[in-house]
Amino acid sequence: MIDLHYWPTPNGHKITLLLEELADAGAKLDYRIVPVNIGKGDQFRPEFLAIAPNNRMPAIVDHAPADGGAPLSVFESGAILLYLAEKTGQFLPTDLRARNTVLEWLFWQMGGLGPMTGQYGHFHVYAPEAIPYARERYAKEVHRLLGVLDRRLAGRAFIAGDHYTIADMACYPWIDVYTKAPVDLSAFPEVRRWRAAIAGRPATARAYAWAKQVNPDAGRPMSDEEKKLLFGIERKA
Repeated sequence: MIDLHYWPTPNGHKITLLLEELADAGAKLDYRIVPVNIGKGDQFRPEFLAIAPNNRMPAIVDHAPADGGAPLSVFESGAILLYLAEKTGQFLPTDLRARNTVLEWLFWQMGGLGPMTGQYGHFHVYAPEAIPYARERYAKEVHRLLGVLDRRLAGRAFIAGDHYTIADMACYPWIDVYTKAPVDLSAFPEVRRWRAAIAGRPATARAYAWAKQVNPDAGRPMSDEEKKLLFGIERKA
């Protein structure tokens, strides 16, 4: 059994994408969702910090690790994807060169696409005041990264080639995330084609269905108190 400490954000979606794809690939892992309401400060609770010391979700606890030992916790979404892919032997090639490619793009997302898109969202959607420099800086960087991804996808079904991998699952949730500040994808036809293909997968629909189940209020405006908690301005023990 896997405990998935989750909230419906792009990083949370990465893990449900993989867990649902594993079921379709014949490598199902039983898992249960443990909600971490980041608008109420659940990420700062001692029991969560014990498994995710960076006070960010997602995190998992594997109650049946491969070494047969005590339950094993993993934090950071990229590390979780890698752990589960290695545990099941799915969505991560064993060939040296193919594996290296997947890991390159996994870390590209972790170090670039995710953080830069997150900052784009912060300054376009959540910041208490408009800061033109920040908005322009992160918009340009998101467009640059989308251009990198678009060129990579040219002539390929998926990021690493013909096969869907954890690199795709890492990147997909971070494409045009913010409905209040949409990113114009018209200049990125390969990204649009790839994104549509992943959106049409049955596992993707099941993964994203968790959003409304876990947070029925998803999509409503955040309160000032929630923003304070989410962005670390005010923390509750």
